Amino acid sequence: MLSSIVSFVDGSALNLWIVSAYWVWPILEIIHFFGLSLLFGGLLVIDLRLAGHFRRLDPTATHSLIPVVLAGFGLNLVTGVLFFFGDPLTYAYNAAFQLKMILIVVAGLNAALYYWKLSPQMHTWTAQTTPPLVAKVVGYTSLALWTTILLCGRLIPYVGEYLGTGN
Repeated sequence: MLSSIVSFVDGSALNLWIVSAYWVWPILEIIHFFGLSLLFGGLLVIDLRLAGHFRRLDPTATHSLIPVVLAGFGLNLVTGVLFFFGDPLTYAYNAAFQLKMILIVVAGLNAALYYWKLSPQMHTWTAQTTPPLVAKVVGYTSLALWTTILLCGRLIPYVGEYLGTGN
């Protein structure tokens, strides 16, 4: 299935445009970094407060950062897809990229747990409320996942192919 996706993407009009225009890749890198800053910066405050740090902040006030985080994720999603279209052979079989994609799914499940379990009860929390254990686990898990996702992204140019590709 992966090879059919690569075959579809490689040589497509979007692939050829990204490869042929020398300015596209650097612009995508800048936008991706900006999106990462919004995403990780917002999550840093949200997750650390969720875990019980920044006690002076009202826990519900961190909800105002969620649109910033989602905007950052959206920028990274769009630019990430364009990176894949620009060099599908490098990304598709790269171990760091594959791990990054798996961890993004796990981070999404962690965010779903946040919305399902914590978000409904957070409106009753005050600055003095000690977060429950599940809040601490969700917060620290999110920080660990997104830090690892960031590191995997940086390792993509330096890590080889996944050994299970058969190539």
